[in-house]
Amino acid sequence: MFDFLCRLFTGERVSKLNMELLVIFGAVVVLLTTSCTTEWQHILPGVVTHYGEIGRNITLSCNASSSGFTEWRLNDSQIMETSDMRLTGKDLTIFNADPSKEGEYSCHSPETGSTFTRVSLLLGYAPGKPQLLCHSVSYPLNVTCFWKLEKATNLPTEIKIIFSYETELVKACLSTETLQDSCTIKDIKLFSEVPYKVTVTARNPLGSRSTMKEFIVEKIIKPDPPTEVSLSPIANQQKKLLLQWKPPATWPNPQLFLLKYIIKYWKAGSNTPRMIEISNQTSYTLSGLRSRALYYVAVAAKDFIDNGQPSEWSPTVSARLWSRG
Repeated sequence: MFDFLCRLFTGERVSKLNMELLVIFGAVVVLLTTSCTTEWQHILPGVVTHYGEIGRNITLSCNASSSGFTEWRLNDSQIMETSDMRLTGKDLTIFNADPSKEGEYSCHSPETGSTFTRVSLLLGYAPGKPQLLCHSVSYPLNVTCFWKLEKATNLPTEIKIIFSYETELVKACLSTETLQDSCTIKDIKLFSEVPYKVTVTARNPLGSRSTMKEFIVEKIIKPDPPTEVSLSPIANQQKKLLLQWKPPATWPNPQLFLLKYIIKYWKAGSNTPRMIEISNQTSYTLSGLRSRALYYVAVAAKDFIDNGQPSEWSPTVSARLWSRG
């Protein structure tokens, strides 16, 4: 097309058809701003994304149509060779890359300024090995697995968690660009000797890491802490305190799936708490306490037949024993 236009402009015989084509192609000539020479502008679609690891050396290559040196720019400002950037022919090497080196890099013809390549440089880290914990806080309804990455990757990162039982895929959860999350499976198989298998994989442009665990449901029971814990003096009882609480709100049926409770209490100024374990009740009277002393108490819940592990401790409450004034 360009040779044809050049012939039109250089005085070759112009027919009526050529005149019509000249009108049509004239606008194209203006838009492309080309001349009737063999050096055409190198036009590339879009910007290429390049992912690099922070702290590593990164080399960007220019897709130049001619040999020799090229001019590199960062965000349209010319790059000069320094101790942390080296220009070698068509290549630009960035040493010990840090986030300040992110941006849009472009290489150009030194003579005409024509753009050969545009590269968006994004820096971050490959994902570390995910941490994975699985608990049944709502036994026997479900199991929830919690995952967490060691540190932010600074790059788009996809997290996939897969549950399987024997050869059957139970559930898959997908999450992106977050440091921690969870995934819950329902309709769990109870009292099975065959373990569930769960795998969590973190993947981004710099790599992927996985963690796999197996579990038997009854061995990972861990209730949430008891709620509405209160401690109060008892009138006319100088050595007793009344402790009350409610079962964890996430425990589905405390009357059918019983819980036991562990009570931890200590006097102000003491570093050695006393422990009491009681079954299937939501109040307890602490006795044998020292008159007028201030006491602190926390409560944990556990499966009635000791499956799994105790909950975390409830928030600590405190009260001073009753006094005649």
